Amino acid sequence: MNDDDLWLDALLDDELDAAASLALQRRIAAEPALQRRLDDKRALREVIRGQATRHAAPDELRANLLAMLPARADAHGPAQADAGAGAGPGKAGTGAGAVADPRASLERRGSRAAARRRMALPWVTGLGGALLASVCTLAVVAPGTLGWHRGEAMTTLQTAEASEAVSAHTRALLVDHPIEVASSDQHTVRPWLSARLNFVPPVTDFAPQGYALVGARRDVLSGETAAALVYRHGAHVISVFVRPVDPTATRAAEATRVVRGFNVIERTQGGLAFCFVSDANPHELGTLADLVAPLAQG
Repeated sequence: MNDDDLWLDALLDDELDAAASLALQRRIAAEPALQRRLDDKRALREVIRGQATRHAAPDELRANLLAMLPARADAHGPAQADAGAGAGPGKAGTGAGAVADPRASLERRGSRAAARRRMALPWVTGLGGALLASVCTLAVVAPGTLGWHRGEAMTTLQTAEASEAVSAHTRALLVDHPIEVASSDQHTVRPWLSARLNFVPPVTDFAPQGYALVGARRDVLSGETAAALVYRHGAHVISVFVRPVDPTATRAAEATRVVRGFNVIERTQGGLAFCFVSDANPHELGTLADLVAPLAQG
């Protein structure tokens, strides 16, 4: 079994996220041999589901299990008999020497447990609601009390977004299909993206500066569809993720970090968030960032 088999199995078992599944589906559509392997795996799964031998528990096992219940009840017979004798004549099936039906006893205990859960539920939900209300009040009135500082929250958010961008970048490299539209012509790539997105990302080929545009694809970041421009710089592949953001939201003008061995630069400009991801060194990545989304001077 090779990596392709692992990816196909994950696709059949619905274990891939939306972006990875989309990338693999595109590759399958472009490779008939891979499509045949997927069809073979799907056919094998259906044969196993329809024809595989299923072993049901034998009736003897069920009988033995049921026979064990009275035996356990008999072990406590004297105590149960005394309890039954004191129950009075008004209780059917009670009295000296009577043994309770263990299955009925189990059912009664199950009913009592369910009743206790129903009684506890209002208290639990009420307590949970009170705690939630208290937390929300503290968050609004005194956020410092909970350590909720706006700057720290923004840093945490952008760190999570950077990690998600690195995952998208590595997925594209893993499936060996990092682009949907292969072209260095911005007049081809830009219209292709704008026809499929609800915003128009800036697209420029910087081949004279050493950063050749090789194409673009769509990807998913923070639950939203983003444009992913793909550049090549020497032996390095660089993904530039672009997506619209609320211009009134507070975001750091620039953030640079290392995530799982990849360098990441994040910038916000003109209502667009840019995320540059590559194994190129920070200076090389920063040069492309300055070309695509130069920081305002002053």
